[in-house]
Amino acid sequence: MNKSLFKKIIITDLVVFILIALKLILYPYSLAPEDLRNAMRMYDEIAPMGDNFSLIMIFIIFIGYFYSLFQLYRFKKIGRQIYIIVMALAILSVFSVGYIVYDPLEYILDCLGLIITGFIIASSYFSKIAKEFK
Repeated sequence: MNKSLFKKIIITDLVVFILIALKLILYPYSLAPEDLRNAMRMYDEIAPMGDNFSLIMIFIIFIGYFYSLFQLYRFKKIGRQIYIIVMALAILSVFSVGYIVYDPLEYILDCLGLIITGFIIASSYFSKIAKEFK
């Protein structure tokens, strides 16, 4: 693997993240059947808002994600460490969100994002590109 391919993978990770965010914000129930769409809307209306700790953690994860991608793009060691911490916190933050229903497009994008995340971590530590990090 060379540097340009690794940089393209980092950009792909960012693009997938943006696509997931746009899908969740602009079209949250677009592919759901009508009955499920109504049930999800009713659940959203009665679901409690996140507590302050959860909101702060999500904000920290959000900022840490972009910072770590920027540092990975520049081949800094701190970027690898922050990326792993942010991904672990993102996985743990799922427990504070509540129930989530995925439609097929969200599921594919989420799986693609997780595959890219695993590839970034594995290649930044266990490939020839690992020597490039300073």
